[in-house]
Amino acid sequence: MDELYIQQVLQGDINSYRYLVEKYKNMAFTIARGITGADLVAEEVVQDGFLKAFQNLKKFKRKAKFSTWFYKIVVNESLKRARKKKPKFLDLDDEQIPDEQIKMEPEAIEHLHEEEQKEMINNILNKLNDHESLLLRLYYLEEMKNEEISKITDLSVPNVKVILYRARKNFAARLNKSVSLIH
Repeated sequence: MDELYIQQVLQGDINSYRYLVEKYKNMAFTIARGITGADLVAEEVVQDGFLKAFQNLKKFKRKAKFSTWFYKIVVNESLKRARKKKPKFLDLDDEQIPDEQIKMEPEAIEHLHEEEQKEMINNILNKLNDHESLLLRLYYLEEMKNEEISKITDLSVPNVKVILYRARKNFAARLNKSVSLIH
């Protein structure tokens, strides 16, 4: 479906670009927010990303999906902005937990309302480092394969797998800690 709208835009129907904006704006914001850590900056990044994608649509080679190409633009713009901001400080309670202690129990958060679950998950994702948060979002929220994530992030597929493994571990540890605070 994207191909049809891209073709229409390239033929001069600028309004067809709205379809792409509507389809990809939420995930683009999620990605940008995860990297930059700020809503306003993320909004600017997404706008800049859509503008760059529009301006370079003729250069889109269609070797990958439009979403892969566009999210790569958003990631690059986000990383540019993130480098300009102040460094993050680690929480003092960020402790490393051995693998054998990390077991996510889905039932642990089942008693929470859906909105509370979403809020807890987003809070945890926001506390992870930028690469971990981004890769988890792309893998689970966008349901992308490791190869596609590799293209977006310029990381090798084995590196994507390693970061996803660490990210799952860190996410599980933080989730278990958050849930234990509730009980």
